[in-house]
Amino acid sequence: MKQKFDIKGMTCTACQAHVNDAVKKDKGVTEVNVSLLTNSMTVEYDSNIINSDEIIDSVKKAGYDAELHSNLGIKQLQEKKQKELKNRRNKLIVSIVFLILLLIFSMGHMILMNFNITLLIHNPIILFSIQIILLTPIVILNFGYFTRGFKSLFSLHPNMDTLIAVGSLFSILYGLYAFIMMIYNKSIGLDYMQFENKIYFESAGTILTLVSLGKYFENKATAKTSEVISKLVALAPEFTTILKDKKEVSIPTEELKINDIVVIKEGTSIPADGIIIDGYGNINESSITGEAIPVYKKKGDEVISGTINKLGVFYYKVQKVGEDTTLNKIITLVQEASNSKVPLAKLADKVASVFVPVVMGISLITFIVWLFISNYNFEQAINFAISVLVISCPCALGLATPVAIMVGTGKGAENGILIKSGEAFEKLNKVNTIIMDKTGTITTGIMSVYDVYGDKTIINDVASIEKMSIHPLSEAIVRYANIKDENFKKVENYRYIPGLGMSGNINKDSYIIGNKELMTKFKIEINNDFLNKFKSYNEKGNTTIFVARNNKVVMLISIADSIRNDSLSAISTLKSLGKEVILLTGDNEIVAKYTASLLGIDKFYANVKPENKLEKIEQLQKNGKKIAMIGDGINDAPALKQADVGIAIGAGTDIAIESADIILIKSSLLDVVSAIELSKKVVQNIKGNLFWAFFYNVIGIPLAAGVLFFNPIYVELNPMIASVAMSLSSITVVLNAMRLKFFKRKDIINK
Repeated sequence: MKQKFDIKGMTCTACQAHVNDAVKKDKGVTEVNVSLLTNSMTVEYDSNIINSDEIIDSVKKAGYDAELHSNLGIKQLQEKKQKELKNRRNKLIVSIVFLILLLIFSMGHMILMNFNITLLIHNPIILFSIQIILLTPIVILNFGYFTRGFKSLFSLHPNMDTLIAVGSLFSILYGLYAFIMMIYNKSIGLDYMQFENKIYFESAGTILTLVSLGKYFENKATAKTSEVISKLVALAPEFTTILKDKKEVSIPTEELKINDIVVIKEGTSIPADGIIIDGYGNINESSITGEAIPVYKKKGDEVISGTINKLGVFYYKVQKVGEDTTLNKIITLVQEASNSKVPLAKLADKVASVFVPVVMGISLITFIVWLFISNYNFEQAINFAISVLVISCPCALGLATPVAIMVGTGKGAENGILIKSGEAFEKLNKVNTIIMDKTGTITTGIMSVYDVYGDKTIINDVASIEKMSIHPLSEAIVRYANIKDENFKKVENYRYIPGLGMSGNINKDSYIIGNKELMTKFKIEINNDFLNKFKSYNEKGNTTIFVARNNKVVMLISIADSIRNDSLSAISTLKSLGKEVILLTGDNEIVAKYTASLLGIDKFYANVKPENKLEKIEQLQKNGKKIAMIGDGINDAPALKQADVGIAIGAGTDIAIESADIILIKSSLLDVVSAIELSKKVVQNIKGNLFWAFFYNVIGIPLAAGVLFFNPIYVELNPMIASVAMSLSSITVVLNAMRLKFFKRKDIINK
């Protein structure tokens, strides 16, 4: 069973690793994916051994809260996130207001002294009492850091909240100790002012507020990375008009049911997938397929959710609702990809699991060392120790990967490229060999007339006879003839001859239409001109139809699976990127060789059955090839699974979600080039983020520990500055990932 859970209380990559480890230890759990970005967890488990309640208990024992994923619509989830962000903002505003007042009463007198102004309140005990009162709401509003931090500490899995909680709590406790000593000394007539400089309640307030400020901007920035989801959600209308008891009724879109009859007028968005039962429409499908030109749809044609009817009126029967619609599948894929982990992220998780305990150890050592160096100056020692705790929070480390993946998958979705997992980015970046299926991948998969030789004046007669059949070759001829329904001629004595062709009479002429074997069967002679032309068509791998009128061959029709307009450009560009391109097809040697020569493909394998494609890929992988397999996702499913990266082409409605890692909605090989370039940018961005996250800590921790606090430098990072630096590091990582929003596809080599 695969189930999704909502997790509460995670704030850093150490939390993420802790939850992951806690659940992974449970017997019966096979795979766990925890996402810090979406505060969710996906678990695959054996329901005969463990259930969802036991998994939730494991998360709670680890110090966090969990519940089954809220089965809300995507729109409601987006609204929920906005509400949570607004709540966080309101708490932050109140914290900032009290912090400003706290800073005025703690440091205001020092600033005002420079202007010869003194505060009305001179008594330090009253001033510190006011500071405690002002600090209290800040602590209450941000108390989650303490509960989560110490829960994690007591379970021996300290996290970012632990560093914040310990750092600020020590500031508060030491300040309270000094304040109590001040009152005590004053009561017994001793010097109580010696404790004045040892009280820094403002540090605790500043740490908590600035960390919350950083988290707010971080959450706001990461919320922007999912803008594409919001845009996709907005494609579906809020209300839909349906036919009920022969009357038009408006209902909320989420109440739509299968088999409902929906009324679509000009300018209306299509709420769910279905089939037109009456009328027509010119539908703009650019939001889903990327195709800018509206597509004409009539009775019997499928319509896709999230597209817009630009012209015409039609009725259609709903076939898919909710999560099954194409639009929601796309949204789900974008969301799931942000939850997945690349190997680089797994490395970060491992580092984070030991990082926080190491930092706490460094903080303790810093305290002890400075206690001796400063001649037992407790205030200075604890100042450096707290600074180490605060500056080391591994928020940036935890955001380095998921934010880049979220922006990357969002950008991919905007360009009609659905990337199912973060791992696909890293794997695609390493691919050196592109294997392509032929039919439906390089070609359109639709048979078309390639050439007509002979008496072309009889094409209407031929099309009239071919219209009697639903064979793909017959349909190709009828399309080529391009005649109106009323102009088809009356056919008499029609006869279908299985595997060979057909015959029929039009007026006084008798026609025999089919392959060369049919001509032989009816003992119809073929002159040399037609035989030579037939041979030249054969060399190209085309299918040739002979047309005999009154027992004499008068026409040849050459039919082929037409190559996509952009296939040559895409293959040329892939080769320019240093990728080896291989054609892997079930077609015969002649067809494969001719197709490869047209497209400049140097290596091909012909007559390969679907089940043997997997074996061929395995063989190439053993030779060190990193393979991306591109196929239609149905016959090629085993090969797509075996390849390092499976890419399904031919999307739009029922896409090959299960077997492929990447899905190209626009059915264009040019998007393979875009996917490779995007993967390169995303991996570079992740590596850059991880480098700066690690580098920041390598530089920040020694500075916070006071290594430069010696003559003549005297550089000191107090807890307040450390909390600012920590927040900036997280925001920097998020902003760096946001640069992916400016991604543009590589220039294509036009052929």
